[in-house]
Amino acid sequence: MNVHVFGDQTADQIPLLRKIFSRRDNSLLSTFLERSGAAVREEIQRLPKSQRDAIPDFLTLSQLVHAYVEKGVKVTQLESVLVTIAQLGHFIG
Repeated sequence: MNVHVFGDQTADQIPLLRKIFSRRDNSLLSTFLERSGAAVREEIQRLPKSQRDAIPDFLTLSQLVHAYVEKGVKVTQLESVLVTIAQLGHFIG
């Protein structure tokens, strides 16, 4: 298995994600976000129930980020996913 780590894993990526979610003028970015959201949902479903319970239910990445921030509980694996999505989304956008 190959693991790629993008940027500073401790930096708050929420503002960058919100900026990316607000962009409506880039179809490639929109497709990336839709497919990333579907991939994240699929991977979460494969987790044991105890780990799934820490992650809010969502249909879109935007909903996930909003609910995740509201919940206020840090999930290390999800933080890494959000950093990667934020940085790739910023690059694509």
